[in-house]
Amino acid sequence: GRYPIHYHMIGDVVNSYVLGNSIHHTFNRAVTIHGVHYLKVQKNVAYWTMGHTIFIEDGIETNNLIEDNLVMNVKSSESLLNTDQTPACFWITNPNNIWR
Repeated sequence: GRYPIHYHMIGDVVNSYVLGNSIHHTFNRAVTIHGVHYLKVQKNVAYWTMGHTIFIEDGIETNNLIEDNLVMNVKSSESLLNTDQTPACFWITNPNNIWR
């Protein structure tokens, strides 16, 4: 996918993080976590994004820390998943992650 920030199928990333970014006016999400475990996504701001903004893709992703992020002005999209027509700021597909 073409996302501003995309961790894709790399397994355990214990020392990796997405920290303190400003992501705005994107036509395809802000942060996508796909097939990744132990990623830290902290203190980011996302504004005017289309589709689910902080997106855990498949539901196999575990032990990620998503903390202190601010998401505003999320827009629907007809060109992504059907669920992106009513998008969520935080798309949670597995409860085995830490959200705060």
